[in-house]
Amino acid sequence: MEDFRRQGFSSVGGQPCKRYIMLASISPPRMTRLERLLILTLVIGCVTLFSGAVAQDGYGYDTTATPTANVTPAAEANVTITSPEEGATVAAGNVTVTVNLTNFTLVEPINQSNAPGEGHLHYYLDAPVPTNASAPAIPETGGYVISTNTSYTWENVTPGEHNFSVQVVNNDHTPIIPLVYDTVNVTVGGNVTGNATVVNLTAENIAFDTDTITVPAGANVTVHFVNKDDGIPHNFAVYDSSLRSEQIFVGDIITGPAETNYTFTAPSEPGTYYFQCDVHPSMNGDFIVE
Repeated sequence: MEDFRRQGFSSVGGQPCKRYIMLASISPPRMTRLERLLILTLVIGCVTLFSGAVAQDGYGYDTTATPTANVTPAAEANVTITSPEEGATVAAGNVTVTVNLTNFTLVEPINQSNAPGEGHLHYYLDAPVPTNASAPAIPETGGYVISTNTSYTWENVTPGEHNFSVQVVNNDHTPIIPLVYDTVNVTVGGNVTGNATVVNLTAENIAFDTDTITVPAGANVTVHFVNKDDGIPHNFAVYDSSLRSEQIFVGDIITGPAETNYTFTAPSEPGTYYFQCDVHPSMNGDFIVE
C-alpha cells in the first residue's frame, strides 16, 4: 500500500484503485517480425501505385515530347565589286566603285543598335581591309568613307596603281563576322585619253533630282543612274535640244528599284544640250557642255 502511495497511486478502502492496477499491469503489444514485414510491403506497394498514377496523369501537364523545329539560318551577306573590274584601266580623275550587295539591308548608322542582317558599307582606297571584330573598321592608312549606297565616287584619283575595296559592317562600324568584303586592283590613267567625268543621277517620284548636268567638252561621261520608283521604268537620254532632232546618247530603260551606269562621250562642241527620261519626257533638264 505504501508502495502505491509512494509511487503516486491512490487507494479506495485501503486497496489500490483498480484503474491504476490495470494500467500498471498492461504492456504495449509487440509486433512480430512477420507483421512488420507485411506492413512494410503494404507501404511500398501503395507508394508504387501512387507514383504510377502521377506519372501517367502528369499532374495536369502535357508531358508529351515536343519535336525540335528545324530552324533555317539566315543567308549570309555577300558583296561584290561590279565596277571597275579587277585589272581594269580607268581614266584618272573621278572613279566610281559600284557594288552588288545581297542578303543585307543598308541603314543609316545613327543611334542604331547592331541587328542581324543590317548595317552599312565602308569603301576603302589604297587601304587594308580591317579585320578586328571588336573595333570599328577604320584603316590605319589609305582613305575610307561610310556609305549606305551601293556605289561611291572617289574624286581626283591620281594616275597609277590603286586598290579599291568595300566591306560590310555593323551599325557600330565593326566588321561583320565572318568578314564580308571585296577588293579590286585597278590602273588609273594608263592609255586612257580624255577627261573622265562621273555624274550621279536619281529618279524618284517621277522626277530627276537635278535639272542641270555640266560636263567638259569631249569628256568620257559615266552617269550613275538610280531609279528609286518601284515598278516604274525610267532611263536617261541626251539630245541636241528639246526638239530631239539629233540623238547623242540613249540609255537602256530600267524598272525600279534598280541602278545602272551609262557611259558615253560628251559632245566636243560646248553648248547647252538637253536630257530627259524617254518614258516620262516631263523629266528633263539642261545638259551643259563646257
